[in-house]
Parts: sequence; C-alpha cells; structure tokens
Amino acid sequence: MLLVPALAESEQKLITLSATRTWSASNSTVAVSGSDIKHKPDLVLSDDIKPKWGNIRVCAELTYSQYKPAQRIVKAADTQAYLLLSNQPWRRFAFILSFTNQYRELRVLLYDHAGGIVTPCIKIHQNPDSFTQIIAAVLFGSPECIGYDATVTFWKNVPLPPPPGTNIPDYHPFKNFPTRTNRSITLPAEHDSEQCSEPLTALHEDPQELPANHETNSTLPSGDDKPISPFDDSLESIFNDDPEDPIAELPAPPTSPPSPPPSHIQLQPLVVTSAPLLNLISQAPRQGADAAFSSTPHPSHFPHTHQSPTEPCGQIRVKDKIYTILKILFTTKGLVGRGTVCYLVSLDGEEYIIKDHWVQGGEEKVLNEINMLKAMSGVLGVPELVDDWLVERSDNTVDQTRDYRHAENPSIRGTHCTHVRLVMKPHARPLHVFRTLKEFVRALRDIAIIQRTAVERGILHCDCSLYNAMIMGEPNDSNGLLIDWEFAIYITSNDEYSIGGTGTIPFMSRALLAKMAELQSKAAQQEPRKSSSKTLALPPSRVSQSFGDDLESLFYVFAYVCIKYAGPNGKERQESVPDSLPDSWSNLDLDVCKLRKVYFFAVSTEEARLEKQFHPYFAKLIPLAKEWRAILRDNMETRVTFDSVIGLLQRHLATLQDDEEHSSTNKDLREAAKELTRHMNKCAAEAGWSIAVSSPKLAKQKKHEAGVSGSDSDTSVTHATVESEGSDKIYDVD
Repeated sequence: MLLVPALAESEQKLITLSATRTWSASNSTVAVSGSDIKHKPDLVLSDDIKPKWGNIRVCAELTYSQYKPAQRIVKAADTQAYLLLSNQPWRRFAFILSFTNQYRELRVLLYDHAGGIVTPCIKIHQNPDSFTQIIAAVLFGSPECIGYDATVTFWKNVPLPPPPGTNIPDYHPFKNFPTRTNRSITLPAEHDSEQCSEPLTALHEDPQELPANHETNSTLPSGDDKPISPFDDSLESIFNDDPEDPIAELPAPPTSPPSPPPSHIQLQPLVVTSAPLLNLISQAPRQGADAAFSSTPHPSHFPHTHQSPTEPCGQIRVKDKIYTILKILFTTKGLVGRGTVCYLVSLDGEEYIIKDHWVQGGEEKVLNEINMLKAMSGVLGVPELVDDWLVERSDNTVDQTRDYRHAENPSIRGTHCTHVRLVMKPHARPLHVFRTLKEFVRALRDIAIIQRTAVERGILHCDCSLYNAMIMGEPNDSNGLLIDWEFAIYITSNDEYSIGGTGTIPFMSRALLAKMAELQSKAAQQEPRKSSSKTLALPPSRVSQSFGDDLESLFYVFAYVCIKYAGPNGKERQESVPDSLPDSWSNLDLDVCKLRKVYFFAVSTEEARLEKQFHPYFAKLIPLAKEWRAILRDNMETRVTFDSVIGLLQRHLATLQDDEEHSSTNKDLREAAKELTRHMNKCAAEAGWSIAVSSPKLAKQKKHEAGVSGSDSDTSVTHATVESEGSDKIYDVD
C-alpha cells in the first residue's frame, strides 16, 4: 500500500486514478492541499489517491481525552465541514466522525446549510451494532447517505469560480435573518429543553449517550414525527442479499464508457449494490477515455474566469428533465446560508441558468423568489423563469434540513432550509465584466429603470449589490440585468418589514445600516451565552425600507467598480488603494460602517477623496460620481427620486463615445495572440518540436467610404507555425 502514494508523487498521471472510498491518515501531519486554510484532519475517506477537499467524502477526528464543548476536536470539525461544503457546494450535508475518550466513544457531527447537529454518545464496546451500522453506511452505502445529491452527477473535473467577496475585506452578506437566530444547531430530542434554547450549543454540549445494545433503526425523525432512516436502504440491501454469493450479481464494468443518456430519460438515483466489501460507485454515465466517475468533481486546478471554456461536464435534474452542465458560474462559501450554486446548462441545444440553493423558512419564503419572478415577468432586465422545483431525494420527499433533526425547538423555529432549484434565462455576465464605459453606465441606468418598474408593480428588490448586477447581450445592444429576487418584498403602506433580505454590508444604505446597527447593539447587550460561534442572534424586529435604499446601493456598486477595477472585462486593480472607500464601507461593526458612510456624504473633502481613488481608466466618470453623490447627500431625510438618478445616468451616457469598444477589442486580440504564442512555445518545447513565430509589424490602413470620417484602425496578425513530422499548422489571430 505504501507503493501507491509513492508512485503517485513520482508519476503525475497516477494522481488522476480513482481510489473510491479509501481511508487515509496521510494528512494528519501535512495539511490537505488546495485551500488557503491549512488544516490537517486525522483521517479522511477520499475518492482519490491524493486527498483534496474536493474529493474527500468524510473526515474523522481522534482524541484520547473526553468530549468537551470547546475542545479542539469540535473546532476542527467546524473547520472541516466548512472546507468540505465550500469545495463541494453541491453537497446536501457533510459528516464528521468524532472519536473520543481513548477512542472508545463515537459521535457523528452533521453539518448542513441550517447549522449542525451532534448525535448522542455511542460507546463502541457497549453498542457494537450501532457503531457497525454507521461505519458500514459510510463505507458501503449510497453517496446519498453521506450528503451527496442524487440529482447531480459529474463525469469530469470542473472549475470552481471564486466566491463572492473575494476582493472585499471582511465581506459578509447581511441578509436572510430568521426571526430568532441566524444559526440552527440543535440538540437531540432527548435533551432538556433549556439546553435546546441556545442556538449554537449543540456542538458544545455533550448529548446523552445511547443505552447499551441500542438498536440504530431510525434516528432524526422529520417534523411530522415519522421516523426516517439516516442511511436510506443501503444497509438493508446489504444484509438482505444472498450471503452465499454477494458479488455474483454485480454487473461487469463496461469495456468503454457509455454516452450520456438523452435528456428525456429520468436521471436515476445513485445505485446501491449488494457487495458489502466492494467500493461502490454510481452507475451514472461516464464520458471520456480516462473518466473515473465520482459523485463529486475534483477541485479545479486552474482559476475560473468568464472566458473559461464551456463544455459538458455533468448532468442535473429538474423535475423530469435532465440538463447537461456546461460550467459552474457561481458558488457561495460557508456553512449556514443559502449554499447557492449557479450552473450554465443546456437542453435541446438551448442554454439556461440553473440556480441551486437552500431557502430558509416556511412555504411562503421558499416560494418567494418564484412568485416575484412571475410578478416581474416580461420586464426587460429581469430573468425569465423557465421552471422551478423543490428538489426531492431518492425517496421522492422534498429535501429539507429539518428532516435530520429530532424536533424543531423554539430557539430555531423557522430556521430550517428547503432545497430549491430554478431554471432561468438568459445567460449574462457580471457588471464588472463590462466591455466599454458606455456599456457600464448603460447597465447602471437599466438597473435603476428595473427598480422603478418593480416599484410600479408594488415590489422592492431589497438586495442591489455587485453580485446581483449583470449585463446581457453584446456591447452595442446590451442591457442591465438585476438578479436574485429571493428577498424581494411587496410594498406595504407604512414601508415596514420584518427582518429578511436587507442587503449586503458594503452596499447597504445609511438608513438601513442605522436600523440594523441598533439591532446589533441590542443583541450585543444580551447576556453572553456559551457558543461555538461569535455570531449574534438578532431579536425579533421590523425595519423601514424604501426604493431610496436600493438607489443608494446602486451608487455603492458604481463606486466599488470604479475604485477596485482597472478596466473592462473584469480587469482587477493591481496596486493597493490605502484606506479605500469600499474597504471602509465593509466593516462588520454596522455602527462604524454607518458613520463612515454618513461622513462620506456630509463632509465636502470626501469628494476629493473619491476622485483621487478612482482608477485612471474611469476618469471620464468622475463628474458622474460627484453629481450622484450630491443627489444622495440628503437621502436619509428626503428620499431620492428615480427620475433624478435615471436622468443623471442618461445625461452622462450621452457624453460617452462608442469607439472605445474597437480599441478595447483590438487590445484584447493582441493580448490573446501573445498568450497563444507563449502557450504554443511552451507546448512545442515540451514536445520537442521546432517552432517558428513571426510577428509582422502593425499595418495601418485607411479605408473610408465617401462622406464617412473615420480614424486609423490597428490590425495585428500573429502567425505561429508548428513544425512536426513534416506538417505545418498555422494559427492566425486577427
């Protein structure tokens, strides 16, 4: 066994081989690679010879001491769950096994997007059946048993995009607060109700142990008290099979990978076979000569960009339709939250966007985005809802996090999450991936118009941020797009609403920050509680919100792009900006954040600071920034109007030229030609080919039609010729 990892290190190709469900302690002393967070789990169950957080199925922590709430082993489990769900965002939940008290006691810690739970103590020697069932389900059960989604399959590596807030210091979305708490970690039902009232104590209190010879038939009943098996029917199929020949009925592996099934065939759940001593894999389709199937793709070895190639890499089901996954466009990271994954998919030659996420709360909140998209149907710049589905597990029940908890205690009521999948059109690009300044300003104007149209239909969007502002179409006829209507609300007569989607901190208005800072202060004054997190539980309350808050948020989006980016196509600014405005607006102390934004609008010298921090590429937009700031100065007292903002953007839009697109495109083509030449040189050197590269001088030509004035246009053509075995291949980039 020692030979395999040694060969893998010396022969890179061996790393791609599948090693389905193999326990390894190799990372107990060396951190798992592929993450900025360096962490060393004691044991991992992985799908690969070289474990990474993208292919680890289960982690285990071992300690000789007793289980204690604030012990290192619990904090390590929190970190491992975060890394697993961040690198495998399509998982429903993650398992961590905790062995304590001289390794004689076992607890299973389950983490999902509603929080976490811990099982009662299982004394291994007194409860061998329970211990055996847990380990057998982890090793030999369906991947669905350990948190994988049976409605999503991959057959090749896929790139993970960077999470939102990668470039925002201390980025935290301040949204989706439940009525009582924003975490939902609970204790088993046998616990005392007073202990259960603490929202974050489940992993910090020692649940009572299972009685000796306990039969683990079913645990974690659903909300209607009907018991469910946490391991589906995997163990039942193992123990009910013919004991004489458990391997006889296994299907022979195909000689060549079959083609993916046609879209009209329903995607089957991950198959559980009856061989208890074999590594089990799904019978889902494979593609490619070296495609060793895993229920989850391996982590990306290259960064995601909007130019990343789109090619089939998996399948995802929505009701009875099977969509081919072309690319993962967006993921969020973290434990508690929406766990959003956005896929670019295709069906019958047409592309769609699938938003796969978890919605907190009851039926009204679960269906809110669906209802809002229907109410905004037909509005240019609002995604078209094609289909929606409350995702079901293989037993045809809706996938909800409360099914894994004994009971819904008062402290966490309303914090369970439901798995929702939306199919939408069209495919768009983020606002900061604009092509020209004119396209950038036009998109901002369009988003303001969308906000106005929503108000005319009695709706507030409530979450205008950098990641919800998009652009669709080509530069000459593009439009702004406003996405993520999950927290949109119907306007009330008094403009007061329960805490829900109040926005994202860097882009929240001053008025909203003032209200939320007050609530944060009340939460901080509460008596300190034992907790595994510093997160504060906000008391029940209502906030006042209007369209003026959304318009102010749009200004912060505009300022963020002009300060943090250096040009079109998402080009990030390389040099640091000391004490930048977007950084000062990202403080998690909401009162500090509010004061900084109030100071920005109240003090005249802040205008010069804004101008100084703009990247030179955006110099033409400084007059727009100054006027927009002046319009919003009194927005806390006198609500800004749509006409004033839209008129301002329209006026400055008319001053911007159209020819920027041509120079930008030519520059991009020249850079692409240089990159192609460099890449071909590298490939040719590795293959031992001879290569000749010629770059003729730029030819300037003037060809004008009568009566049309024009300017010089640069044409750059790079020829790269690769000579190999007497044949030439020429690649031209115009």
